[in-house]
Amino acid sequence: MGIVAALLSEGQRQNRLRTALRERHQLVVSTHWTEFLDLCDSAPVTAAVIDLRDYAQPTFDELRKFRLRHGSAALVLYISVPPVSVQDVFEAGRFGFDAIVVAGEGDDPDALQSVIERAMARGVGELLRRGLGSTVPTARDAALACVARAHERLSPEKLSRLLGVRRRALTDRLVRAGFPAPQRLIAWGRLIVAARLLEDPDRKVDAIAMTLDFPSGSAFRNTCQRYLGATPQEMRARGGAEYVVGAFLQVIGRSSPA
Repeated sequence: MGIVAALLSEGQRQNRLRTALRERHQLVVSTHWTEFLDLCDSAPVTAAVIDLRDYAQPTFDELRKFRLRHGSAALVLYISVPPVSVQDVFEAGRFGFDAIVVAGEGDDPDALQSVIERAMARGVGELLRRGLGSTVPTARDAALACVARAHERLSPEKLSRLLGVRRRALTDRLVRAGFPAPQRLIAWGRLIVAARLLEDPDRKVDAIAMTLDFPSGSAFRNTCQRYLGATPQEMRARGGAEYVVGAFLQVIGRSSPA
C-alpha cells in the first residue's frame, strides 16, 4: 500500500480523494505547506496531491525544491479555475507535475483514481531519466515517452510523430545510441510501468495486463519472460520498477542510477 500525501484543506476534495484511493493507498492530509513538507520527509511518499490555493507561497521556488527532493514521487496538481490563473498552472507545470485535476471537472472518485494511478506510473520516469544521463536527446526522449505513455496504444508511428521524427530516422538514431528499435522500446516502457504497478502487492497480474493493454495476462507474462527472463512475481520480489529500469539500462550499456 503506497502513501499519498495531500496538501488539501477543502473538505469535499479530501473526501473525494479518500474515496478514490479506497483501500489501495494510505492518504495523509496536511493543510499547510510546512506541515506537508514535514510529512513528506518523514514517510516514503509515492504520490503528492497539491492544491495551489493551499501552497500559498509567493514564488514557485519551494515547489521546485520539493520536486528535487522527492523526484520519484508522482505529483498531481489539484486546481480551481478560477481562482487559479492559467499563468500559475504554467509556472507550476515547469516543475514536473505528472497530472492536473480541475475541481468540479473530472474529479469524481473514479476519475481521480485513474488520474493518480496514471501519475504514479509516469512518476517512475524520473528513475529512468537519472539512469539515462547524457544520452542522445532523441533516444532519451523516446525512452521517457514510452514510459509516460505506457497506458496508451503507442505504436512506432505514433512515437515518431510525437517526437517529430520520421520513423526510419528514429530507428537509426536509436540504434546508433545503442537503444532497441521503436517496437521493443515501447515494450520496455510498458514493462517499466507494469513493474511499478506490481509494487502494490494487492494488484493482480491480469488486471495490470488489462490496464496496460496487453492482449491477455498470458501475453504479459510471456513479455516478461522474453525481455527479463522473470515472472511478474519475480519482478515484484526483485524490486519492481527499479529492477526493470536497471535491466533496461544494462541492455543499453548504462549503469543503474544511484
